[in-house]
Amino acid sequence: MASDRGPGAATDRGSVLVLMPAAVIVLLVLASLAVDRALVFGAQRDLVATAQAAANDAVAAGVDPDELRGTGAVVLDPVRVEQAVRRATLGVDADLEVRWAIRGTSVVVELSRTVPYVFSPAVPGGRRTERLSARSQADLRRR
Repeated sequence: MASDRGPGAATDRGSVLVLMPAAVIVLLVLASLAVDRALVFGAQRDLVATAQAAANDAVAAGVDPDELRGTGAVVLDPVRVEQAVRRATLGVDADLEVRWAIRGTSVVVELSRTVPYVFSPAVPGGRRTERLSARSQADLRRR
C-alpha cells in the first residue's frame, strides 16, 4: 500500500509550531506600529483643526470695532487677536506652543506640540515622541 506522503514527511510534522512564536512577534510589532501611527495621525489632525479654528476666531474677533465703525476699514487689534487665539487653544495640551502674527487683514497661527508614542519605546531603537506642527491662515475681507 503506497502512502500519499513523500519521503521525509514524518519528520516535517510540527515544524509550523516552531515558526508560530516568530509570527506572533512580527504581528505584535506591526500592530504596535499601526497603533502609534494612528495616534500621531489623529493628533496631527486635531492640531490642524485647532490651528484653523484659532485663526478663524482670531481674525473674526480681532477686528477693531471702533475703527470699523469710524472709518469702515478692517484693522486687527493685536490684543483682541491674542485673546481669541488663547480661547481657541485653551486646554489643548500642556506643551502646546502657540505663535501667531497679523499680516494686513490676515491672521497666521502656528501650533506645535510633542506626541508620545505608546508602543515604539518598547522596540529597541524606537522613538519615544514625535514633534508635530500645524499652520493656518485666515483672511477677513469686506465685500
